[in-house]
Amino acid sequence: MKHLQIEKDIKEFIKSKIQEGMQNPDAMAEQLFDNIKSHWVFGKRSFMPWVESPDVNPFVNMLLTRSGLLPLYTLHILNKSEMYGNEIMCEIEKRTNHTWSPTPGTMYPLLKELEILKFVEGRWHLEKERPRRIYKITNKGKKEYEILKAVLREQLREAIEIFTKIFNDIYPKDNNIID
Repeated sequence: MKHLQIEKDIKEFIKSKIQEGMQNPDAMAEQLFDNIKSHWVFGKRSFMPWVESPDVNPFVNMLLTRSGLLPLYTLHILNKSEMYGNEIMCEIEKRTNHTWSPTPGTMYPLLKELEILKFVEGRWHLEKERPRRIYKITNKGKKEYEILKAVLREQLREAIEIFTKIFNDIYPKDNNIID
């Protein structure tokens, strides 16, 4: 099993809190870390990528799903330029500072759905080593994009405001970070 830096840091922190003279602090830190991983909150499937990689943020993952902001964000990206599916996934990963990258199992069904709804159109590009489907936003997709932007703007602003209030309530000394 690979050990990530965040896992090592947590175990070192745990070991630093173990009283001197206790037997086998490494094993105790390992056991405590396993208990944290299996905690009812952090043991859920949506949090496992967080435990497995320090770059993944499960909160972003929950918001940017096929039923969340991903359709809007995909139309936003395609409104700038046509791309193939993997390119869209890489672009989202880049724009979210590597905190989230949609999986092919999420992205391609969404693109298929957007294509059925005539919000995007796909065409096969056969010049490279393997065929790729290039997606382009349609006029109908541009109208839908503007509607989604308008409808979700207030909900996003309100969600950010709520998250900020919760953050500032939980971390009052840090409230100058998010205000």
